[in-house]
Amino acid sequence: MEEVNRLVFNFPLFKDYEEKERFFKVIGLLVSHQITLEKAAELLDMKLEELSFLLDKLGVEYSLLDEEEAELELSKLKEIREELKREGRL
Repeated sequence: MEEVNRLVFNFPLFKDYEEKERFFKVIGLLVSHQITLEKAAELLDMKLEELSFLLDKLGVEYSLLDEEEAELELSKLKEIREELKREGRL
C-alpha cells in the first residue's frame, strides 16, 4: 500500500493528494464500467471534453465497446439512417 500512496503522491496532475486520489478512484470506476464518462467528468468537476482529452493523452481506455464493436455499431447506424431517408422519415 505504501507504493500505491507514493505513486498517487507523485502523480503530476492535480494539486493535493486528495484530488489525485479521487481522480484514480473515479478512473477505476470508469474503466471497470461502474460509471459513465459523463458521471466521471461530473465527479471530477471537469468538462466532458477535458476529461476525454486527458484520458486519451494518458492512454486510458474506457469504452464499453472495442474497436471492432464500435465499427459494427457505426455501420448499423448508417444502414438505419439510409433506410429512414429512403422511407422519407429523415
